[in-house]
Amino acid sequence: MERVEIFKTNVRDQQEADLVTNLLLINLAGSRINFDLTDREKILRIENLNVPTEKITALLEGAGFFCKLIPDRVCDALEESVQHMHDFWESGFVNNQMMWGAAPTNSAKRANHIFLQGGVRDVLIPGFGYGRNASVFLNSGMRITGIEISETAIKIAEQHFNAEVRIIHGSVTDMPFDENLYEGIFCYGLLYLLNGEQRKKMVADCYNQLKPGGTMIFSVIAKKSHNYGKGREVAKDTFEIGKGGQLFFYDAAAVEGEFEAYGLRSYVEIAEPGSASSHVPAFTFFFVECRKD
Repeated sequence: MERVEIFKTNVRDQQEADLVTNLLLINLAGSRINFDLTDREKILRIENLNVPTEKITALLEGAGFFCKLIPDRVCDALEESVQHMHDFWESGFVNNQMMWGAAPTNSAKRANHIFLQGGVRDVLIPGFGYGRNASVFLNSGMRITGIEISETAIKIAEQHFNAEVRIIHGSVTDMPFDENLYEGIFCYGLLYLLNGEQRKKMVADCYNQLKPGGTMIFSVIAKKSHNYGKGREVAKDTFEIGKGGQLFFYDAAAVEGEFEAYGLRSYVEIAEPGSASSHVPAFTFFFVECRKD
């Protein structure tokens, strides 16, 4: 099985990254190697079958660099990850249908107000689900395009919206699905269910599909939320949920680290109600607003 291995390094610039890449390619023919020098941990990412992690660490240390495997950022190749994501959500919607109710979130209401002030006419919603957040935008006269991985969720949405919205069946990890640009993008919750590499790609993909002057809004769960620390910790600030899911919890540093390069304008805490039937208290989210100037 092809896997992706992630390493923390002290590589400082592109020149050093090229040196290390060439060194690794000599010893790991056929590997796909890249660096993320914008990450605080100067991430080295290697795709290869059964990557010999000890050999990689030794090669970099022998060349005078620090290198450490980050086990919690090891993930299956993209195809398997997407299939796992599909199965997780499809099972959830099959068993629980409209699991969050019909009312839009507080984040969607706040985003609608911002979009109206900015004259937004069309909105992309990655992680559309069955569309509980779409109605508030539709009622304000905006055109809606959604992206959703679960066939069952799409069927539920189609029963409610008929042909009022366009829903693309697919995973957000495969964005973009077209060359359309949008004046507004709204994503509630989904981002924190992805791993670090997927989150970076998704934020960049959304920004790239934003029109100049457009606004994108993400609502992500905060470390202050009462469910932080529940479940087995599988990565820094990341905990298992349900059968195979995981949540990454944000603090201010994480918000700034992931959004600062994409027109970050502001972020504020916002409360999102829990389940009234099970007396779950409100969750604490960050409402993150970015703009493409």
